[in-house]
Amino acid sequence: MKRILYIIPAAMMLLSSCASQKSAYSVGGEWNVISLNGESVTPSDETPFLGFDQAKGHIYGFTGCNRLTGSINLKKLANGKPDFSQMGMTRMMCPDNKYERPFMDALAKVKTSEIKDGEMLLKDAQGKVIITLKKK
Repeated sequence: MKRILYIIPAAMMLLSSCASQKSAYSVGGEWNVISLNGESVTPSDETPFLGFDQAKGHIYGFTGCNRLTGSINLKKLANGKPDFSQMGMTRMMCPDNKYERPFMDALAKVKTSEIKDGEMLLKDAQGKVIITLKKK
């Protein structure tokens, strides 16, 4: 009987750690921006996206003009605490691009994240969704 009392909590801890690992893996892959600052975005070759390489803890993407690259803690992202501060980007000039500046400004404001119904919601400090991503 005493063994069962030790086995049950151990099994619960194991299952809870598997659940958090699974959510970290669910962010892997590429995600199209489908909403930016409340405005719908129809994904195309000229619209922003973010990609997450779970094996390397690497983030990459496209702003609509320039390429993004950097590192990110995917477990924190999956658990609602994203940090996009470790990214760099190319510096090509695209004067007609309407997405880059609003996208980069919005990314700088992201404080929390949520994965819900196949979408990743990136929110500001007030909890307002400022970027919605959908897996490609």
